[in-house]
Amino acid sequence: MNGWPQLELQPIGPLWLEIGVLLTTIGIFVYSVYATQYQPVKVRVISAFLRFLLLASGYFLLHHPTLTRQVIEPQPSRMAVLIDRSGSMGAEVEDGSSRYQKAFDVLDDLRAAGTDFDVYEFDQTVSEPLGAVPAPRRLSGNRTDFYGSLSQFLGKHSDYTSLTLLSDGHDLGRFSQMSVEDTRQWLNRLNAPPINTVLIGDQLSGPEVAIHSIDAPAFSFVRAPLTIRATIIVRNLDGFQTQAQLLDGENIIQIKDLVLDDQGFGTVEFQFYPEQQGEHLYTIHIPPHHLETNTENNSQQVLVDIGRDKISVLHISGSITWDLQGLRAMFERDPLVDLTAFYIMRTREHVQIGTDNRSIPHDEMALVPFPTEEIFDRQLFGFDVVVFQDFDAGNYFSDSYQARRLMSKIKEFVQNHHGGFVVVGGPRTAGGPSLGLTPLAEVLPLVPPNYRTPFDAETHDSTLTDQGKNHPILRLFDGDTMKFTGTMAGVRLNEGAETLLRDQGGRPLLSVMEPGSGRTLFLNTSSSWQWQRDALAAGKTGESYYDFWEQALKWVIQDPSLNQVRITTSKTAADPLKLDIEVLLRQRNYQPAATTEAVLQVTPLDNRGDPVSLTFTTDYSGRAEKTFTAERPGYYRLAFTEGPWSELSRPRTLFLGGSQDELRNLDLVPETLQRLANYTNGSFQSRVDRFEGRQLAMKTPEDKHVIETHRVKIRNWIWSLPILLLIASLEWAVRRSSQLA
Repeated sequence: MNGWPQLELQPIGPLWLEIGVLLTTIGIFVYSVYATQYQPVKVRVISAFLRFLLLASGYFLLHHPTLTRQVIEPQPSRMAVLIDRSGSMGAEVEDGSSRYQKAFDVLDDLRAAGTDFDVYEFDQTVSEPLGAVPAPRRLSGNRTDFYGSLSQFLGKHSDYTSLTLLSDGHDLGRFSQMSVEDTRQWLNRLNAPPINTVLIGDQLSGPEVAIHSIDAPAFSFVRAPLTIRATIIVRNLDGFQTQAQLLDGENIIQIKDLVLDDQGFGTVEFQFYPEQQGEHLYTIHIPPHHLETNTENNSQQVLVDIGRDKISVLHISGSITWDLQGLRAMFERDPLVDLTAFYIMRTREHVQIGTDNRSIPHDEMALVPFPTEEIFDRQLFGFDVVVFQDFDAGNYFSDSYQARRLMSKIKEFVQNHHGGFVVVGGPRTAGGPSLGLTPLAEVLPLVPPNYRTPFDAETHDSTLTDQGKNHPILRLFDGDTMKFTGTMAGVRLNEGAETLLRDQGGRPLLSVMEPGSGRTLFLNTSSSWQWQRDALAAGKTGESYYDFWEQALKWVIQDPSLNQVRITTSKTAADPLKLDIEVLLRQRNYQPAATTEAVLQVTPLDNRGDPVSLTFTTDYSGRAEKTFTAERPGYYRLAFTEGPWSELSRPRTLFLGGSQDELRNLDLVPETLQRLANYTNGSFQSRVDRFEGRQLAMKTPEDKHVIETHRVKIRNWIWSLPILLLIASLEWAVRRSSQLA
């Protein structure tokens, strides 16, 4: 069919020139009317009219007027269907299927309406067409970005007459933060066709308590404040009062009261201090109301990787010695160590009677007594490691009751709070009140006698035990230079402890223990500083001394790099559901478990799938590799199910998928889809069970293809000049008739 002729005008130039020409034309017309003020009214009216035609025609011709006429023919309408494949679309609906699967059911209704359409998928980007018979695929779990996806799609495909979006409305991109005006400009710039949107998911109308969103960092540090905020929404439950719980695994960390505003929203904030390095899957749980029909959204999980910023060391010594200076130099050399030190504090006897049995000059002691209450009672749990170096602890407490209570704090710090405790035995430790009489005797690898221990000043050669031969603390052990000069006599090995070094008589020199959740180490000498001196004298580097203490610190703080069993994982952005797994198996004595078969179990933590067992066999170094591909994005736990590996390893929890944020909020967001539909003259449907495919087909306009365009420039028209001359002649004749020409 032929289109109606249309008039096109071009600007004269800049706006200031356009306004100037218009004002000049109006001024000339006003002056011409004013110049005929003394003439008859009839002559003035006709003359003014003709002059107006003449000036208006001239002003009109300055805009290069052009008549265009198009020859067009209708084309069949084309619809594109974009299905959201982001992580939140993996949430289940009432019938047990996922939102993603539910979106593909909508395609059948569109086919029944007789509309031709092409199917694409989108999250952060848009896929290629899915083909004639599209089917659900594996969700990668990437985040949703309406702005980026639609900009990419409409920039590449401009031939569609309408779009249909099937989504739950989640958006983690720029679009959800754009103003109304920015949204209009963006869609106009893209020349967006009508966008019809369909909300995929179940909107519950009854009583509902749901976790709307979680705000938490992806990474934090051991013994540093970690804050997790959760926004909870309560619908149709007036006067509802409850508490929010924060759990790490099955252990409740904190409980907070939930206070709601007038709109039914409430925010709770949990702040605590993680004590263990590694991946922690925290769960926020709201106890369900008895009227709720859906309780799945009452719990939400978030994975936080807890690393280590500094190793906070509390170093306490009873005197200034070469051994103390050597150990302090090691601490100061390590940039990871944050040292708090107390040396030669005033004892209880010195405070009471002005002297004690240490024979230390008055001016060499600290000005204040040792702050036992402040350190052991208030600040203890802020440290990673406590070091007693030749420390006669019993002399610094006001009485036996205080000593027992505060030593119990250190015991609790080790057993229940993943603390590290190191004792370096020396003459003051041997001659002071025995640690064997305190609650610390239960967590010490070597327990001193209940009386003052004799101190043997002789030099002993050290020998590796079977447990010490492969232990990481002694990886640079040198029997020629690592000798023990001065040891405490009569110490006994605690039950559950292991000896790594012993003398030729079989007496323990270095022992370790893992009581409760912490670790302890007892070095039965205060002469380890000589190891570096003797190594340098023998022409060696002397690094064995520093390496010993650095590895000892790592071991007592349970650094994952020193564990007998290690699980290392990696994934790529190209395939975030694929996991490359590398395991290292070592026996309890750190001997590599060569050619050993083991089973690693991968368990989805959303209870929507069965555990997968990965069987592998290690090589000569105890290493093995395996690949695992998840069916859906979510949280997974990797753990050994058989001993001894299950006892020597810690389960690993990780997130597989592109964006963890997608699973932190599974509530539907219809407002996002409504905005897209309203600003493009599309339609919005919020009920999939009442989906009207025929309505969408009617909202798809016909496409019109332009075959030919004819243009006629009026300024170049052959009759333009004669018409202007005719008007000018008529005006002159009118004035001539009144004898004015």
